[in-house]
Amino acid sequence: MTNPKAGQKQSDAGKLLRLFRLLNLLWNTSTGLRVEEIAQIQGISKRTAYRDLDILDQSGFVLIQEERSGRFRLSQARESGQLLGFDRAEADLLLTAIAATTPTKGRDRLITKLRSFANLPEPMVPNPTNPEAPTPYSLLHEAIRRKQCVLLMAYRSAHSRSERNRSIEPYAFSDDLSAVLAYEPSASAIKTFKLDRIGEVRILREPWKHEHLHQSPEQDPFGLPLGPESIEIKLSLGALSAQLFREEFPTHAHRLQPISAHANDTTTWLLHLRVGSMQGIGRFVLGLIDDVQIIAPASFKKYLRDRIGQKLR
Repeated sequence: MTNPKAGQKQSDAGKLLRLFRLLNLLWNTSTGLRVEEIAQIQGISKRTAYRDLDILDQSGFVLIQEERSGRFRLSQARESGQLLGFDRAEADLLLTAIAATTPTKGRDRLITKLRSFANLPEPMVPNPTNPEAPTPYSLLHEAIRRKQCVLLMAYRSAHSRSERNRSIEPYAFSDDLSAVLAYEPSASAIKTFKLDRIGEVRILREPWKHEHLHQSPEQDPFGLPLGPESIEIKLSLGALSAQLFREEFPTHAHRLQPISAHANDTTTWLLHLRVGSMQGIGRFVLGLIDDVQIIAPASFKKYLRDRIGQKLR
């Protein structure tokens, strides 16, 4: 798979769902699929399609490739069928990924199946110290489902460096599930609250009163909301980093524009986009630092220098 620093948090859910779709495609085809067909259906490169097939193979699924046609299909052997069951940790991981997608009838059916496999009450992120304890994500997920207000206990503000309780109306999660979008009545504004800054979540009996004001702000490719303090980033990407950007963030691939072709027929790509913070784009660049040139702004270069310096201390 790709370098874990390259937008890992945002992309993990997408990769997991892509592998699940591939498994479903192979399970339901009698003639098999060529790598080119898999790549076209999934909207990925042939290289990524091969990697996904390798992951299934390494996970224990029995893949058969026809010698003449090169088509791949999934063995209908009993051993492969048994792999379609999930333990609690596997089902939790899948449910967490699916919970971030747009609600559809198909998604609801899949969630029902996963719950039946592992006997789970609700999607949740496992707590390594106490797997049975509810987490901020699972409590917020339940509050959103019931359309109820919550109290964020001892929420740590990144700006004021202080901790205080925040009463909010949560209504959606960021794409990478690292934050919840909510309306805060005391501030009369929509805000984003990072889950790792929450001390404790308490679901209140008070129902939403401002649902008509709930709006999902535009987000950058890394799942961070774009607000008045968003940052314009300009990068020059080589062939490798441009291809990885297309695969990791296909809905933003149109932002890549070819700059020029060099003597060796390699093309340089301009990536011009707004981001909610430098954190997500910073992870992407640091994971591909040899293939990326920073054009603007200067503050982004300083941010990366500081990050590298912290790692070397």
